[in-house]
Amino acid sequence: MKKISTNTFIMNSGERYCLIINNETGIPLYYPNLYITTQVRNRSSSISTVELAAGAISLFCNFLYERGIDIEERLRSGTNLAMHEIDALRDYCEKKARLRKSLPYNIKEKSVVNSATKYFRLTQVADYLSWLGNFLFDKSSHRNTGVKDLVGKIKARRPKTRNQSRLLKKEKSLDETQIALLLEAVNVGSEKNPFKEDVQYRNRLIILMLYSLGIRSGELLNIRISDINFSDSSMAIRRRADDRDDPRIKQPLVKTHERKLPLSKQLAKELHNYITVVRRAFKKARTHEYLFITHKSGPGQGKPMSSMAYHNAIAAVRKAVPELSSLTGHKLRHTWNYEFSRKLDEMSLPLSESEQENIRSSLMGWSQGSGTARLYNVRHIQSKAEKVALSLQESINNKEKNNESKE
Repeated sequence: MKKISTNTFIMNSGERYCLIINNETGIPLYYPNLYITTQVRNRSSSISTVELAAGAISLFCNFLYERGIDIEERLRSGTNLAMHEIDALRDYCEKKARLRKSLPYNIKEKSVVNSATKYFRLTQVADYLSWLGNFLFDKSSHRNTGVKDLVGKIKARRPKTRNQSRLLKKEKSLDETQIALLLEAVNVGSEKNPFKEDVQYRNRLIILMLYSLGIRSGELLNIRISDINFSDSSMAIRRRADDRDDPRIKQPLVKTHERKLPLSKQLAKELHNYITVVRRAFKKARTHEYLFITHKSGPGQGKPMSSMAYHNAIAAVRKAVPELSSLTGHKLRHTWNYEFSRKLDEMSLPLSESEQENIRSSLMGWSQGSGTARLYNVRHIQSKAEKVALSLQESINNKEKNNESKE
């Protein structure tokens, strides 16, 4: 067990916050938490960002503890960290934390993290030491100059990160065969359905909403019954950061803009059935408005569905259908965008590129002109480019055949 760890909790205001604590004493660490509060939290960073930064700093604190290093004393004395200690820190930051049994992903155990995680950890440690040097010493002092040198050496040991084009990245959306397999797997009563009977309807509805609306998991888990308007078959996506009425410490967040989405008659009908028949059977579900709830028996039954439960559901489908081994909720968002592009192309009066981008941004909750819409349209553009390229090659082949026949 690590001596230093992080602890996320809900404050009276509803704000989620994270502290770095000493597990043996239960006391928060002074300098690390001062840094997290003033340099991360006060930049209006999300709780996820705060947790990631705190995790990297707690990792550094454990590194120091295991080697008996008092970093503040080292900095004050000017000895800082020796070269072999910096190299050891680099190696320490690539170690993967022991996986908890409750994690939703069926990840093959690896000894090291990927280069992006290692880069992030070393960057956070370097930034923390830079701040600590400025906090302890005058910026022009030789002690602070030594800290800057230390920071530079740590940053120099960060791995190189690849900046691959999105066109070269692995396909993110599902193909037609995978979609068919997914819908078959979550069909209520299907032999391939991996879920217990009592959650089959809920989980099928979750998949349908991700696929039909292209929404994020945070948006899905944040939906309240009052957000659904059955009179005009629409649903509102609302931002509710630090909501005091949400009992989940890991509060699902809406990262995009608020917006109103249309619902098909069939989807609206299924939502109404879940609310009036399935959901209402749980007593604790009557104490809050969040749409999706926990069905599992126990003290959490009827409470808002957690992110962990959501990821567990996606993981169960991955495990049940080998062809969907890389399935994520976000892949359904990419799939929605791909199929949306195809629908736009099928219109009798095609829209201009700017009109298409504005419509997509409106439905996805992105800022107009941000360019995000174009990134989610990559697969469709690539598919069209491949068709044109093949058509060109066939045209060239036909010309060659015509020339040969004339000869």
